[in-house]
Amino acid sequence: MTTRAPRRRESPRRVPRVISAAASRGRRPGEIDPDKDLLDELEANGPKRAMGVFAHPDDAEFSCGGLLALLCKRGWDLTLLVTTSGNKGTKDPTVTPQYLAAEREEEQREAQRILGANEPIFLGYPDGYARNDEELRGTLVTWVRRLRPELVITWDGFRPGFNHTDHRETGRAMYDALYPASDDHLYYPLDKEEGLEPHRPSAILLSGTANPNYHVDISSVLRAKARAGVAHVSQVGGRTFEQTMAQYRERARAAREAGEPGPLYRESFTKVIFRRG
Repeated sequence: MTTRAPRRRESPRRVPRVISAAASRGRRPGEIDPDKDLLDELEANGPKRAMGVFAHPDDAEFSCGGLLALLCKRGWDLTLLVTTSGNKGTKDPTVTPQYLAAEREEEQREAQRILGANEPIFLGYPDGYARNDEELRGTLVTWVRRLRPELVITWDGFRPGFNHTDHRETGRAMYDALYPASDDHLYYPLDKEEGLEPHRPSAILLSGTANPNYHVDISSVLRAKARAGVAHVSQVGGRTFEQTMAQYRERARAAREAGEPGPLYRESFTKVIFRRG
């Protein structure tokens, strides 16, 4: 039976063996410099493979579709895992859970096609029932070992305040799967029967975070983000591509008038870099 290593849960940045800027000196060859741009560093030091893990169809596009589009534009191999079927995301009383789940899966496939990503993988948990337990962590560990990403993107399950339970549980399960399980061969040892070796990504980006420390300029892929978002027809209430782009421009105008620093069109994350070895 597996057990979790003791860890503080208040913040993912308390987990040991995470590189801070102050600890950047003395890095081993191939390790990520936290003071440089993360994507540039990852591309210079390893294969361009990324894995997104989100709770519902549409989560990825609405929260970080710009980053996903940018990764694909830069030639990354990107695979999205969706933990739940999204079978409760409707106000229409005539729609059944089975119909909605099938509809939303097709919408997710179309959105990923627009972005240039691989076919999404659906884990099939009922909407509202994702749990950070041994089963989900084990499934995520297996996929990490199978896909061997250098970058993982998921929900910030540690964010204070209101947060959907599926978002919170999925984000925490993914984080806990990476530390310490995915890189320890004694966790989920049956993976060895599939020829899967331990693996830990170089970094994780937490989306929907309250205190971001990494910002991505998505202006060059804004249209792809909008197109992927409106592919989720069942969720956008009839909003069109043009209306979505107008919303983005209005937000940028408000940010400019408020004097906010950084790119006007951006997505923000908590960046965590894992030390290898």
